[in-house]
Amino acid sequence: MPVPVTPPTLHIPAIDLSPSSSQTDSERASILRSALATVGFLHVLNPSPSLTRSHVRDIFAAGSSLFDIPLSDKEAVGFDVDTGAGYTSMMGQTTGDKSKRLRGDLKESFSIGPNTAVSIPQSNAHSDPTIVNRLEEFREACFETGLRLLDLFTIALKTPDDDPAYFRGKHSYGNNESLRLIHYPAFPRASADEQGAQTKATGWEDLRIGDKDIRAGAHQDFGSATLLFQSPPGEDGTDTAVEGLEIFVVREDGDAEAPDGSGRKGWWVPTPKPEGVSEGGSILVNVGVSMEIWSGTQFRATWHRVVCPNPPDLEPGQVLPGRKSVVFFMIPNHDVLLTPIDASGRPAVAEGCISSGDFFKLRMARSYGKDEGAQPAPAMQAVR
Repeated sequence: MPVPVTPPTLHIPAIDLSPSSSQTDSERASILRSALATVGFLHVLNPSPSLTRSHVRDIFAAGSSLFDIPLSDKEAVGFDVDTGAGYTSMMGQTTGDKSKRLRGDLKESFSIGPNTAVSIPQSNAHSDPTIVNRLEEFREACFETGLRLLDLFTIALKTPDDDPAYFRGKHSYGNNESLRLIHYPAFPRASADEQGAQTKATGWEDLRIGDKDIRAGAHQDFGSATLLFQSPPGEDGTDTAVEGLEIFVVREDGDAEAPDGSGRKGWWVPTPKPEGVSEGGSILVNVGVSMEIWSGTQFRATWHRVVCPNPPDLEPGQVLPGRKSVVFFMIPNHDVLLTPIDASGRPAVAEGCISSGDFFKLRMARSYGKDEGAQPAPAMQAVR
C-alpha cells in the first residue's frame, strides 16, 4: 500500500525587538536573512511600545466601528487605484488567478493612505471623532517599526557603498505607505445544491460559501515589507483569531501546483502562531516583490492566501466565523528605481529597472481589474 504523504510543518523564525532582549542586531539580521531567504516570513516579537496588544486591540475596535457603517457611506469613499486609498467592497478585489475564481475576494477593506481623513467615511452620524487620530498614530508607529526592520535588512545584505541607510533612506513617511483594515465577513456554508446555483452575480444577502470560494486568493505582496497584525487575544486572554492564512511551501511531494505557473509542486500550509509572546505583542512580517527585485532575489516574496476554513463539523447552512486583520505596507518612494543588488552589493542590472511608482500602478491595475493587456516590465521579468 502507498505510504500517505504528510504535509510539512511550517516553522517561522522569530526576532525580538524589545530593548531587554538578549538578541543583538547582528543576531536579529542573521535570523531575518535566513527566514526571508527561505520561508519568506518572520515573526517579530515586542515590535514597539506603541504597537502592544492593547494598541492592536484598539485598532481592531476602530476597524469594527468603520465596517459597521452603512454600505452607502462606505462606498462614498471608494478605493482609488491611483492613490491606493479608500474603501473596497465585497468582491471588489480579485487576488490570484482570476480564471479559476467564481467571484472576487470575500472581504471588504479600508486602505488608509497618507491623508487619513479622506480614506474613511466622515459622516458625523456614524464616525467616532477619535478614529482619525488613532489610525494616524498607529500608522506612524508601524512606519517607524518598518524603518527599524529595513535597518536590519541593510545589515543582513551587503548594500552599495556599504550605505547603512540604503533601504531606510528610500522610504518617506506620508509618501505612499498604506494601512489596511480588512474584514472577512461570516457567511453560511453552502449545500451542494446551493453551490451549483450560485454565480458571480450572487449578492451578499444570498451568498453561501462554496468549495471554490476564497477570502483572498494566492498572491505576493508588492512593497518592500508587510506588517500583518492578526486579531490579538482579548484582555481576559481569550483567543480571538480565526484561522485561514496559508503559505505556499515548495516540495516535490506536494498536492498543489505553485501559483506562479512554474509547474512546481508544493503544499499550502497554515501559518503557525508565534511562541512565547508577551503583552508586547507580535507582527508577522514578509517582503513584497519590490524587495525581492531590489535584493536581487536574496529575499523572497512568498505566495500566500486566506482560505475559508472548512471544519469537519460545519454543516451546510452553519455559519463560518468572520475574520479581521490589519496590514501595514512599507512601499518605497515612487521615484526609487528597483535596481537589484547582488551578494557583493553591486547593482546586478545596469539599466531598464522599473520604478517603485510604475510598479505600484501596475500591481494596483492587476488587482482591481484594470490591467487588460498589461505586461511586466522587462527588468521585472529578468529578475523574477
